[in-house]
Amino acid sequence: MEKPGLPQNQQKRKQQQQLPSPQELISHYESQGLDSQQASLKVIEDLQAALFRVITSGRGKKDKLLADAARKVDSANSRLALLDAKLDSKPGYSETFALGIASGLTLKGLGSVFPHVVGAVSQIWNSARSVSKDSPP
Repeated sequence: MEKPGLPQNQQKRKQQQQLPSPQELISHYESQGLDSQQASLKVIEDLQAALFRVITSGRGKKDKLLADAARKVDSANSRLALLDAKLDSKPGYSETFALGIASGLTLKGLGSVFPHVVGAVSQIWNSARSVSKDSPP
């Protein structure tokens, strides 16, 4: 059975690389006392477990990269949601126009009242100064 020219390590690797066929696996489980259907189910379970181990064995680094990418996408999404909320809270064109008219009228009203207020404050100041000058020390 040994092939001449191949070292024993290479022969062992070759035997390990050759996977048993499904029929060989079924006959193995049948030799352990299982009937055909139970042996088939056992083979399927073993193949699924092996497939799961192969899939999950090399994913540590990929999972970290995917988690990092997902975290960055979530961060960008939350920033966009915050920006969208801020933009929605800003007044539109009509509200801005109405606020401009209201503030203009307010400034115009203050502008017309301001000289009267300044005049009244000036009269009070002059009265207080004249009283303080006239009173004896």
